[in-house]
Amino acid sequence: MKTNLNRRNFLKTAGVTAGFAIASGYSPFSYAQNEKVRVGCIGTGGQGTFHIRDGITGTPDLEIVAICDVFLPHQREAVKLAQLANAGIVLTPEKRLTEDEKKRASAAYRPNAYYDYREMLEKEELDAVVIATPLKDHFQHTMDCLDAGLYVFCEKTLVSTIEEGREMIKRCHDLGRWVQVGHQRRYNPKYNMAMSLVYDDNMIGRITHITAQWHRNHYWRRVLPRDYELNEEEKKYIPDLEQHLNWRIYADSSEGLFTELATHQTDISNWFLKKVPARVHAFGGLDYWRDGRTTDDNILLSYEYEESRNDPGFMLIDQRSQYQNLRDLNRSYTVRSVYSSILANAKRGASELIQGDMGTFELTEDKCFLFGEEVIVQKDEGLTAEEMAAATTSGSTREVSTEELLHGKELLADLDLLSPDVYQFHAFVDCIKHGGVPRNNEMVGFTTAITAIAAIKSRREGGVVEIDPAWYTFDFEVPSFYDYGEWEADYQG
Repeated sequence: MKTNLNRRNFLKTAGVTAGFAIASGYSPFSYAQNEKVRVGCIGTGGQGTFHIRDGITGTPDLEIVAICDVFLPHQREAVKLAQLANAGIVLTPEKRLTEDEKKRASAAYRPNAYYDYREMLEKEELDAVVIATPLKDHFQHTMDCLDAGLYVFCEKTLVSTIEEGREMIKRCHDLGRWVQVGHQRRYNPKYNMAMSLVYDDNMIGRITHITAQWHRNHYWRRVLPRDYELNEEEKKYIPDLEQHLNWRIYADSSEGLFTELATHQTDISNWFLKKVPARVHAFGGLDYWRDGRTTDDNILLSYEYEESRNDPGFMLIDQRSQYQNLRDLNRSYTVRSVYSSILANAKRGASELIQGDMGTFELTEDKCFLFGEEVIVQKDEGLTAEEMAAATTSGSTREVSTEELLHGKELLADLDLLSPDVYQFHAFVDCIKHGGVPRNNEMVGFTTAITAIAAIKSRREGGVVEIDPAWYTFDFEVPSFYDYGEWEADYQG
């Protein structure tokens, strides 16, 4: 048998003993220096082919040996892109292949294509899978692949319910296995640099608020192909082609803005606060794109995070006013995070503001800005009434603007970054080959999914929804959901 099949069978039969070793950061498998991790791609629509073009193509230690999609045009496009990926060739809309690249591509491994992922799992000798199917399928696909002894990369949002999340976490524990989830910012060097500056260097002081948004002016649906007729195999899986291709805007398959956009950034709040929110109040509506969709086209989410003295995200502050109560100054406090997503105005785009009492980070996938704060410490003791009146009427107490506050400073502006997707797939391979648990692991995926699940409940029922810590508490050790890394190591890796 081939080595990779031995590895897969080892995992399926060795049980908890092997699982304990893997969970401890040790991998019992050995890969030859140049041996590639054999991967199958399940779901090759927009996000699935993005991973092939960017993350997998940029990770030479991955080889795509099979693809699976229930829509034939997606299959065909994915096979072409996968063969280019296996040759290490990045295809862009503007790019024309050279003769040499054409030869390399034709000589590269051409993956087999499947409609049914279970057939792929049965027939192919795989080490790992990349799942980029609609949200409704994530749980079953991931669980079946775990049971097949494979390493799993699954797109976010990881699960649709608390019950699914708890069952998946338990299965990972029982198998001694992890699931990496597509929260790619966890491996973005600029985000990790910001985390380090927050916690290692106290650069912005105590985080007091987080503000984030993803704004677009777009209908967010895919146009149907003209005169396309489903073949007999496709009909087994696709009852309605329009709803299949536009699954993001139908509640039966997804929860739209809550799960497809918001979780990118509620994940950032969880990460920077090292906490799961205590409650959420959600608002939303279908007020503009009234075209048959069943999900909101605008949402506004307000979360509260309760930081206690022993929490890893708790930050001490100094007295800035004689009126602050020293006894209460560094007791528990609440941080509020506000998020909006709209589809009828693109102003502000997508970004996160991590706001502290000494400064602010503004983050996007491409840029990191640091804004300073003019920190005012009250020193009014001993002023005469006349001096106090003069200070008040001069407006000096209202001066809070500085150049740094107004314009900020871009950090690592000259850093030549790879596509953010590449960094997370580098980590995927590294953890498979050398042991360890990915930074964006199953607990990251689950705790972030909880932010969406609770917000959807609030939107449907109205009012505030309390998030029960019992949802994400287990009687066994689970991976951390707030670790960060050395950004230089990510960048150089």
